[in-house]
Amino acid sequence: MVVFDEFEIYGHMITSNKFKQGIDIEYESGRHDKQTHGIYILRNSEHDVVKIGNTRCIDNRFHTQYRHTQNTTNDRIRAYIKDNNETLSIWVYEVPTYTEDVLGIDVRYSPVDDLERKVLQMFKDRYNILPLLNVVRR
Repeated sequence: MVVFDEFEIYGHMITSNKFKQGIDIEYESGRHDKQTHGIYILRNSEHDVVKIGNTRCIDNRFHTQYRHTQNTTNDRIRAYIKDNNETLSIWVYEVPTYTEDVLGIDVRYSPVDDLERKVLQMFKDRYNILPLLNVVRR
């Protein structure tokens, strides 16, 4: 999909005994600043997109959540990596964050959720299936 040409390589998710959950992240050129919003794709060694997701903090999503936090999504992705002895490449697209005055209060917002939904729909329209590690379309 042409839209994926706009994503930049961020790193790789690899198996590792360094942490309890069994995976680690190798970064291509360092971590993103805190609260950098974005959508991301995970690709397997055959370059197939196996996951499309979004996050309000790219750094936290990969450095903390995928490495340490137990939940259904994180566990499924870690199991895929370990069970298949697979390395997943991480590709990210930074999504802008805007600040708007609402009732005299500076409110931050981002189109990250809507963008992820639309990219997932484009993927499904093209391939007639969601990526392997996406369970539901929001």
